[in-house]
Amino acid sequence: MYVVSISIDSRKENVPEVQKILTKYGEKISTRLGIHNNVDEHNGIIIAIYTSNDVEDFVEELNTINGTNVNFMEIK
Repeated sequence: MYVVSISIDSRKENVPEVQKILTKYGEKISTRLGIHNNVDEHNGIIIAIYTSNDVEDFVEELNTINGTNVNFMEIK
């Protein structure tokens, strides 16, 4: 199991592309929490619990989107 953090700049412009990837990998995501910044409404964070070992493919695909920064850590 992995915790994946997705930081998104220019949230309104980039979220549709992020959402496509989240939907593509949706059956491997057990939990997802989206947080927008009340101070800077243009940025946001998504935290996801990813349950498959192909997490690097998921992260790599998200990182191709301009304005995203994705990190993950394994939870044992």
